[in-house]
Amino acid sequence: MKQIGAIQILRAVAALMIVFSHAQNDALLEALKAGSAFSRFTWLPLDAGVDLFFVISGFIMVHASDRVFAMPGAASKFISRRLIRIVPLYWQITAIFLVILAYAAWTGKHDFPSFSEIIASLGFIPFARPGDGQPRPLVSLGWTLNYEMFFYVIFALFIRFERSIAVAATALTLALAVTLGAIFRPSATALAYWSDPIVIEFLFGMAIALAWERGFRLNRAWVAILILSGSAVLTLDFDGMSRAAPGAVETNGFSRLAGCGLPMALIFGSIVFARPAFSARGRLTAFLAVLGDASYALYLFHPLVIIFLRKAYLALGLQAPLGYWPLIAADIPLAAALALIIHAGVEKPVSRLLKAWLRSKRRESEPHIAEAPAG
Repeated sequence: MKQIGAIQILRAVAALMIVFSHAQNDALLEALKAGSAFSRFTWLPLDAGVDLFFVISGFIMVHASDRVFAMPGAASKFISRRLIRIVPLYWQITAIFLVILAYAAWTGKHDFPSFSEIIASLGFIPFARPGDGQPRPLVSLGWTLNYEMFFYVIFALFIRFERSIAVAATALTLALAVTLGAIFRPSATALAYWSDPIVIEFLFGMAIALAWERGFRLNRAWVAILILSGSAVLTLDFDGMSRAAPGAVETNGFSRLAGCGLPMALIFGSIVFARPAFSARGRLTAFLAVLGDASYALYLFHPLVIIFLRKAYLALGLQAPLGYWPLIAADIPLAAALALIIHAGVEKPVSRLLKAWLRSKRRESEPHIAEAPAG
């Protein structure tokens, strides 16, 4: 496995961290309702898997766009590829949640979202949700995609230029947004959201991509030092993320950037820069590489597994004799299995169809050049 191949494993690790975090938080909620005790794993802030995703995203955008920089129509090509990658699964999970919310509204347990809430969620526009005013879409996990889409739009603005200029301009724009946000603290939800320091994590990934493309490498001694250093910073958990109340909205800001974003960038960069490259040996790494391909489906759809498996577990009364850890242990592999099924049966076929449709539309839009008459 070359360094770039290692990224697939890291994507799987990031997604599994988030699944583990959500599974144990869900278990804690149920334990609290039942008046029983449950202790979570708090050695690491597992939600830092999101920060790892953001660093990886910054890297991938630079690396995968190598042949697109400064090309005619670069922005439209880039954005169309990103939309094909992100939108279909996200709209599908949003539709599923809308059905669930419709049922909840019908039974009087929950108000059905307004039209503006639905449009904002589908359009990746941050809005303050009713009730607590937190900037979260209908599918709460989509909060990360609102940052991703903001990054893609900024990146697309400059992809028409040569790579180093495009990356520098994107980085300066993100840094300027964060600086202005810190100074003026805008009250508008979207402006405050997009100027959060967490967007600097994309910059970390872009910088690592530039260094990797230019041949920067580290020997195994430095790799070990950086991984240990990054892990040590993570354990400090500056924001207390691992001990936050279940269901609480994640805290971002500069402390998260320092406590999660920077150490994840150190860990990710050290693995990417490793020389010799890490090799894939054994079934576990091979499986994680495959799961890395399905990490987006795993991220979006794992809450369904957690919800339905918990309902079945409680209906069988297993929590009393067994506690909640067996439930968590079952959540993770079943969520991974569902993700692999969705990736193979839905995500990849839909992506192929949309890419084929896009290619056909581009061919149709190209001017037809008539052949010159013979002779």
